[in-house]
Amino acid sequence: MAVNKTTIKLSEFSSMSQSQRKERVDALFQAATNPTPEQRQAWVKQVGDEIQEYESRYKMSSDEMLQALESGQALKIPEICTWLTLLKTRGQIEQKYGGSRSK
Repeated sequence: MAVNKTTIKLSEFSSMSQSQRKERVDALFQAATNPTPEQRQAWVKQVGDEIQEYESRYKMSSDEMLQALESGQALKIPEICTWLTLLKTRGQIEQKYGGSRSK
């Protein structure tokens, strides 16, 4: 399939023919369920970059944030659920596809 993009804007999608929509949805599904090594690498980088943004913003590592949660210290971080989700996603990628974090 010639489509390499793994995202699509709704405005683009609505202007496509039915066959183009089907091809695009099939490509998105394929990328989500069986990503190429390049797609996995890009995904890992994106997730890692987002995690680093939280670490920089709150001036603590993800490990420090997790320790604070485990010890019952209240963390008033508005996006803590998103941060935790990114960490879980990174762990699932590493578990499913192997590899380690790149720093």
